[in-house]
Amino acid sequence: MLQQEQVVFVEINAAIAREAARIRVRYNLQLADALQVAAALTAGCEAFLTNDDALKRVTELRILVVGELESENP
Repeated sequence: MLQQEQVVFVEINAAIAREAARIRVRYNLQLADALQVAAALTAGCEAFLTNDDALKRVTELRILVVGELESENP
C-alpha cells in the first residue's frame, strides 16, 4: 500500500472548507488538519497517512499513523 506513487492534488473549494469547519468543530482539530482531512474525504481517499496521533479521533476516514506502521514492520 505504501509502495504506490500516486499523488492527487485537491483544490480547496467552498464545499471542502465547509466540511473542514464541521470536522474541526467535531474533533477539535487545528484548521490545517481539518482541511487536509476534508480534502481527503472529498477526494474519496481510503486512508490518511500522518504522524499526528490526534487525527485518530476522526472516524470518517481510516487514519494511519507512521509510527504505528513502523512498529508493526520491524
